[in-house]
Amino acid sequence: MSRSFTGCARCKSRRQKCDEQRPTCGRCQLAGVECKYAMMLQWGGRAFSRSRFGACVDTGNMQRLEYSPGEFIYTIKSAQAQAQAQTAPDSRLTNPVDPFSSLAPDQKALLHHFINDASQITASHSGMQQDICRMIVPMALQCPSLLHATTALSAIHIQALHNQSESVKSAPDIARLMALSLEHFRKELQHPSSQNSEALVATARTLCLAEIHSGAVHPQSWRAHIEGARALMKTLDMTGEVPVHTQTGFRRYLDRWYWSIVSLTALTGNGPPVGDVQSNDLFSGETREESRPDYLDDYWGFTVNLAAIFRQIGAAAWKLEQAQKESWQSHGFITEITSHAENEAAALEASISELMRRGATSEPSFYPGRAERLSAESVQHLALCNEAFQHSALIQIHRRLRKTPTTSALVQQSVRRILECTAQIGPSAGLSPWVMLTTPLFIAGCEARNEDRDTVRHLLSLLHDTIRVPNVLQSLRFLEQYWTHQASEDENWNHFLDRMHIDFIPY
Repeated sequence: MSRSFTGCARCKSRRQKCDEQRPTCGRCQLAGVECKYAMMLQWGGRAFSRSRFGACVDTGNMQRLEYSPGEFIYTIKSAQAQAQAQTAPDSRLTNPVDPFSSLAPDQKALLHHFINDASQITASHSGMQQDICRMIVPMALQCPSLLHATTALSAIHIQALHNQSESVKSAPDIARLMALSLEHFRKELQHPSSQNSEALVATARTLCLAEIHSGAVHPQSWRAHIEGARALMKTLDMTGEVPVHTQTGFRRYLDRWYWSIVSLTALTGNGPPVGDVQSNDLFSGETREESRPDYLDDYWGFTVNLAAIFRQIGAAAWKLEQAQKESWQSHGFITEITSHAENEAAALEASISELMRRGATSEPSFYPGRAERLSAESVQHLALCNEAFQHSALIQIHRRLRKTPTTSALVQQSVRRILECTAQIGPSAGLSPWVMLTTPLFIAGCEARNEDRDTVRHLLSLLHDTIRVPNVLQSLRFLEQYWTHQASEDENWNHFLDRMHIDFIPY
């Protein structure tokens, strides 16, 4: 057995050779103890002051720059600053240091735009925006695939700011950044042990957002990145490479993104459900114990239990559609399928009614430490956003599972309530739950009639004008097509997507 630096934690601590068998090495199996693997970074065996890097710092040509509390990098002083230090040893550097000085000018500009502007389009409040930037930006500086994906997302937003939302997919600069990110991503995936594993998941997440925000309609674009993120996260959990202390930090943020996109895909998509739609327990961020309270996730804009209902609606609708396609000749079997779908619809509707009852009698609950960072107005707007998503789920139950006509009073009541909730939240240029309303507005738009369609047009146009996400304009364009070319009242949006051979998510 050869010596290894990548053995399990127990063998390392005991300075024993490890055969590195997974999930349990030979020594731990014989001892009958838990075997854990963790990625340990070594920065040299010498004391810092005696290391080569420490010697460079001691020359006075380097300085420590703290870009956020507890997080820092070392930068080289400019020639001018070094000259000033030599002539005035006691003087201190007064000019701010640019942590992005090693980047090309275009990369630096795009990263600055992401920090100041583009990061707002996925944040409902300033605390969330700061968290996103604090987690993503330092990691992007060390991971080329994530850097290019982040700058591509920023470039998409800039294109929309210049009233060029419709030409995003054909913009050569954006295509080049996406291609560079994918090229580096493939290389980094070949040697994941030498990379920050969370950075790979973050790259998949950012590529997915870039594809969706640009208005992608091809299933091998944004869906592929969701599946890739899922595979990476599952692998990390199985190998134990994610350090325990990160499971409540950046990893939890990635889990929250994953479950939000999976839930919304199940609610609005026309393809098969992504991954295991029935369980949150695959990933560390959503354990059973943590999910017992029905937290209103300030990243999603809806509650944990409602997200589970979204996934159940998607799974039930997909199962119903597939069964009906396979049994056109068996009328008795279709009756059985329809009866089972009605039972599922009734149970899901009862669950939503119970969530609405609780919401009407109590204040929303947030993840520990989040409520203190939210203003009273933010709490009120998040509650309205959650209510809009609840009515979105009711519409999908009626239309996809029960095949209720769009003219039904129940469907139209939910349409009008979504529009009322959206209007009460009102337009805001980021840092508001307003940025989360594309999905409920689109679902309401699919069933809207007469003057309500004008309201949907107006609200979606306002949403695009404030957050500048091309996919919002794409959503409005698809609604116009659906209203014009819907085959009949029985054809819901998902059937229309199948007929038009497109894959789209209003996100």
